[in-house]
Amino acid sequence: MKTLDQLFQSFETGIRSSKASKPKEYLQSIGLDYNTQRIGFISGQFHHRATQEIKDHYESLGLLTKSTAAVRDDSMTAYTAFGRYGIVFPLMDESGEVVNLFAIRFEMATPREEYLNDKGIYPSHPPPTTKRLYIAPSIVDAASLIQSKSLENRDAVIALHDGKLLAQHQQAIQSLDLSEIIILKP
Repeated sequence: MKTLDQLFQSFETGIRSSKASKPKEYLQSIGLDYNTQRIGFISGQFHHRATQEIKDHYESLGLLTKSTAAVRDDSMTAYTAFGRYGIVFPLMDESGEVVNLFAIRFEMATPREEYLNDKGIYPSHPPPTTKRLYIAPSIVDAASLIQSKSLENRDAVIALHDGKLLAQHQQAIQSLDLSEIIILKP
């Protein structure tokens, strides 16, 4: 069974597909480069042709939800996929494993942002040597700051979770010997 970490790697491969022109255009429009950061694309088809055992596993991870949509065969089950046709970013735990995903479904009339769960920190837990910590209001803001290459040695950035400072953020901050915290405004 694939972990979220392994699934995210397949989503990173998805953004590099020649068929992923619209996701690439969207990233370009918001100024992010998938070649320099961990960004993926969920087409919503990762469960197609998978066994029921694998679909059940994806459902337990929160990536699939049973749907009432019509299917061509009554023996089949319809599913709604998390982040379907969306750009996806990984959130990490202390050990560097992907434990959560953040998706932007950009093709909707109003782009929709969603988290898979409440775990993890984007882009990762700050290294213990961090002296100056930037707290960004969103994952896109944090990714933009990282891509700007304006962070210096011993600087780190973390993104709030849907605008909120959660317990994992507080624990990560308290574990550091910081000289400065910079809170970026939305």
